[in-house]
Amino acid sequence: MSKLGTIVKTASGVIATTIALFTALRENPQISAGIDDALAKLKEAARSDKPKTRFEAKLAAIEAAADAVDQTFPDATEPDGWRRQTRALRVRGVLAWNANTGALRRRAVKALNAETAEILTHVNTRLVELHALPGHE
Repeated sequence: MSKLGTIVKTASGVIATTIALFTALRENPQISAGIDDALAKLKEAARSDKPKTRFEAKLAAIEAAADAVDQTFPDATEPDGWRRQTRALRVRGVLAWNANTGALRRRAVKALNAETAEILTHVNTRLVELHALPGHE
């Protein structure tokens, strides 16, 4: 399997996991609107081969996860770090998109996409851990 195929399958798995986790967290009415928006973007990204679409959906998912954790688990310290990472990735994404063309742009966006998928994987892992805490099943 090619590296691209592996990245797409891994990214699709991360997106599917995030969709499942967000669906479980949607029960909180204070965060359901943000999660609904992130879910719509993730579902669009799951059907898209466009790296920029996938990148933006993952960023939206990380931000929605930060909001959800803030509301559901107020003592958690991770959301601020997730938001800082998202802001940095978004700036790097704008720079990569606007400063490059053709193959250079594709490589830059693909690298950012892979980094964002890795962060989203860590966010998903933490959401599972938090959701397993007593009183949050």
